Amino acid sequence: MEPTRTPALQHLLGAYFHQDWFDEYGNEDAAVDAFVAESQSHAPRLSGEVDWALASYPDESDLEQYLDTLGCEYVPRGSVTYRGWLTAIADRVRTTMGGP
Repeated sequence: MEPTRTPALQHLLGAYFHQDWFDEYGNEDAAVDAFVAESQSHAPRLSGEVDWALASYPDESDLEQYLDTLGCEYVPRGSVTYRGWLTAIADRVRTTMGGP
């Protein structure tokens, strides 16, 4: 486990997807939007860190364990996986920041 490799992801998960994230933000998109608005030093690095985490932890259970070490309290529902959830977050951050 290498949490120091992903400080932006650690900040997102620990500060925006903590145990009370739903009470504070109401939905995933609102939490991610707050991260982008409030974490301007971390947000530009998030997509690259998500790419690194997905490549480094190809097994879903290993990825879940890594995210847990970063303070993640979010649990995907239905057919959504952690991999799919992180990919959607990275895409939303890129789009919100005006990237491709």
